Amino acid sequence: MRRKFQVTAILILSLFLISPLFAAKAKDFKFKDLNGKEISLSDYKGKVVLVNFWATWCGPCIHEMPSLEKLNKTYKDQGFQVLGLTVSSKEKQIPAIVKKTGVTYPILLDAEPAVSNFGGFNSIPQTFIINREGEIVKRIEGPRPFEVFEKEIKKLL
Repeated sequence: MRRKFQVTAILILSLFLISPLFAAKAKDFKFKDLNGKEISLSDYKGKVVLVNFWATWCGPCIHEMPSLEKLNKTYKDQGFQVLGLTVSSKEKQIPAIVKKTGVTYPILLDAEPAVSNFGGFNSIPQTFIINREGEIVKRIEGPRPFEVFEKEIKKLL
């Protein structure tokens, strides 16, 4: 009986250790940016992509935007791209926030339908990192400093 328990425990533990090796493929999406241009995730095929869901009413979201901009500028030439996806936002406020934070990476509007592509969530900011093969390899809940994002991105570049 004890041996059976040990074998079962080892099998269960193995599943938890192996599961991170199998990343989910990111589903494509297409939304308009601030200039009305349609941008899709597949436009960045072969790049490491950080997808950040945010809203105009979310202070922590806005606070982390300069860090994401710094990350984008630092690693863009190495095959990296940040995409900001707005959810539940007042569209008229977005340009002022973008200007205030100095963001130059694409901001995609009315992107709530993409939430389900990433497994759904109830809080923002939510950040997902997608590797060059198009797999979601990291989910980061809540705001984080530049160094946390940088550490994850450097592993993939």
